[in-house]
Amino acid sequence: MPDFNQIEFLKSNINYIKEPIIIIGSKEYDFDNYNFRIELNKLGQNDITGIDIQNGSGVDIVFDICDDKDKYFEKYLNFYNTIICMQTLYSVDNPFKAADNIYRLMNQNSTLLFSDVFVHRVHRIPTDYWRFSYDAHKKLFYKLNFDDAKVRIGITRKNKLINLNYPLPELSKYNRNKG
Repeated sequence: MPDFNQIEFLKSNINYIKEPIIIIGSKEYDFDNYNFRIELNKLGQNDITGIDIQNGSGVDIVFDICDDKDKYFEKYLNFYNTIICMQTLYSVDNPFKAADNIYRLMNQNSTLLFSDVFVHRVHRIPTDYWRFSYDAHKKLFYKLNFDDAKVRIGITRKNKLINLNYPLPELSKYNRNKG
């Protein structure tokens, strides 16, 4: 389900993307304007596996990233160099278990590229449980080193990526000067 901003984010981080690549939450929908696999192929990346909880276009393997007993983890333990998990964690039953299972797929040199919705209408694709701030993502992925300089906020309606600065631009218009 990539959007313009996610594709731009991948392009801006191409030096960190190494094969093999796994896309978690890879199912494509009719309304998607972009396709991760096609965009990655354009960037010279071809060893790509798509996983999702539902079968469909873009999905190579159907399984639940929260199911830590799935045999997939035995076969692909520490296997992937790049994990792409865009707008997926908000819809899993247990994001903490999902994060732990993502660690299992990573090796010591892996890169995790992810995004998640924060301000968005409820849309149940396939479910809609959570919203995470940047600090919450750091809690979920506490074993990883975050590069704060690479963090971007996607302003979807404007197809724009901006640096993370506080106060957030969407919220600053609601601040009132009391004085």
